[in-house]
Amino acid sequence: MRNGTVRVIRKCPSCATPAWQSALQHAGGFTLIELMLAVTIIGVLASLAVPNYLDFVERARVAKTISELHALTKEIKGYALGAAQYPNSLMDIGRSTMLDPWGSPYQYYKINCGAIHDIGNLARLKLHKKNSPRVIPAADFPPFTHSNGHISLAVDNGDHQDLLYFVQGAGGGGGAGGGPPCGGVGGARKDRFLVPINSDFDIYSMGKDKDTIAPLNPPKSHDDVIRATDGGFYGLAKNF
Repeated sequence: MRNGTVRVIRKCPSCATPAWQSALQHAGGFTLIELMLAVTIIGVLASLAVPNYLDFVERARVAKTISELHALTKEIKGYALGAAQYPNSLMDIGRSTMLDPWGSPYQYYKINCGAIHDIGNLARLKLHKKNSPRVIPAADFPPFTHSNGHISLAVDNGDHQDLLYFVQGAGGGGGAGGGPPCGGVGGARKDRFLVPINSDFDIYSMGKDKDTIAPLNPPKSHDDVIRATDGGFYGLAKNF
C-alpha cells in the first residue's frame, strides 16, 4: 500500500521453476563410498559371468568338433567303400585344409594298411568300451587267412550273426599327399595302458592348446577331441 493505493502482485504460472530443475537443485551427488561399492558389485558380477561364458564357448567348440569328426569319419569310410582301403591322408578325400574350431588342421593316421573286407559291417558296427565285441584270431575262419605277411582278424559281436573281417597289412609305406606313414599301430593314439584306441584309423583335433602327443594320458593330450573304439566314442581325450 502506497499513498492509499493497494497494489496486487500476481504470480506468473509460466514463470515457475520446473519440477525437474527443482529436483536437481535439491538432489545430492554420489559419495566416493557409493561409487566404490557400485564398481565392486560390477566386478564381482563380471568375475562370475566371464568364466561361465568362456566355458560355454569351449563346450560349443567341442560339440562342433565332434560333429565334424562324425562327418569326416563318414567321408573316410565312403572313400574306403570305393577303394577297398582307407585313405592315406585327408588329401585323398579333399579335407587336408579343413580346420577345427581352434584353427588347427584335423589330424589323421591310417592304422589298417591292408585291404578291407566287408566294409559295410565296418561302417555299421560300433565298438563300445563296456560291451565290446570279442576279437578272435582269423585262423578260426580259414577263408579269411592269408600267407602273404598279412594278419587277418575277425570281430564277433557275440552271436556270430554279424562278423566283421579286416586285414592288417604288414606295415611300411609312406602316406601319399603329405600324410603320416602307414605302419600299423606305431604312430596310433593310445590309452593310458598304451593300447591303440582304434584298429582302423585315427581322426582327431589337437584341441585348445593346438598340441598333442600320441598317448592320451599326458596333460598335453587331455584337451584333444578324439574318435576312439572304432567310432564307439567321440569326445575329449580326458573323458575316455
